[in-house]
Amino acid sequence: MSDTEQVTDEKTDQNLERGSQAVHRVLRILLCWKDQDSTLSLTEIAQRTNLTLPTAHRMIKALQREGFLVHDKISGNYSLGPTILDLARVLLQRSDQDELVVTVIPHLERMREITGETVGLHIPMGELRMCIAELVSRRTIRTATGVGRTFPLPGGASGQVLTAWSEERLELVERQIGASDEKRRELHERLAKVRVNRYAMSEGETIAGASALAFPLFGPNNDVRASVNITGPDNRWTREEMLKHLPALLEEIEDVSEQLGHRR
Repeated sequence: MSDTEQVTDEKTDQNLERGSQAVHRVLRILLCWKDQDSTLSLTEIAQRTNLTLPTAHRMIKALQREGFLVHDKISGNYSLGPTILDLARVLLQRSDQDELVVTVIPHLERMREITGETVGLHIPMGELRMCIAELVSRRTIRTATGVGRTFPLPGGASGQVLTAWSEERLELVERQIGASDEKRRELHERLAKVRVNRYAMSEGETIAGASALAFPLFGPNNDVRASVNITGPDNRWTREEMLKHLPALLEEIEDVSEQLGHRR
C-alpha cells in the first residue's frame, strides 16, 4: 500500500467515525424524553446528553427539519414530533400483531372483569418487551403500563415469562446484565420456577407500588408469542388475590393459546 492510499484510508476511517458520532448524538437527544417529560428546553437537552449548547442546537435543528422534534415558539421548549408517531404506528400496526391483538382482546376483557385490574398484552423485542394492547382498570385507583412502552427483560412478571421459554432471549439478557455465576444461577432457578408454574409474579420491579401477575401465550410450535400481564396497586393486587383468581385466569390463557394454534 502506498503512502497516498494509507492516508486516504485513514481519512475515510476518521470520516466514518465522525459520522457515527453524529448519529449517536442524535439518538441521545431523542432518548432524553422520559415518561414525565412533555417538553424540554435546549439547556435541559444539552445537560442530559453532555453536549455543548451549540452542538445540541445544531442537532435539534436537523431533527426539527425531519419532524422528529417540534419547537414551541412561546415557551422556547421542544417536544417529540409527528415523525416519532409515524414510526410507532408502523411498529404497532404490523399485520401479525394485529391478528394477535384481535384474538386476545376479548380474553383481556374477561380477565379485567374477573380481577378488576389492568390487563395488558406484551411482546418480546430483543432484550426488551413492549406493551401492544392494554385495558385499564375501571377502578379509581389503578395502575397502567401504557401502549408502546418498553421494559428491559427479564424485569417484571411479563419479563420473566418472555425470557423463561426462550434460550435466545435468555442469552441476550445474560450478555446485557453481565451477571456473575451466582446471579446467573439465581436467574435460571427463578425462570425454571416460572416454567413449572406457567405464570410469574412480581412486586415493584418495573413500577413502584405496583404488583403484577403474568402468563405465557403459546404458539403452534410451543413458542411463547406474548405474555398477558395483569397489574394493580400492591396493597390491593396481593399474592393472595392473585392466587384466588388463578384458576379462572389460567382457563382464559389456555383458550387464547389454543386459538393461536397451541396444542398441549
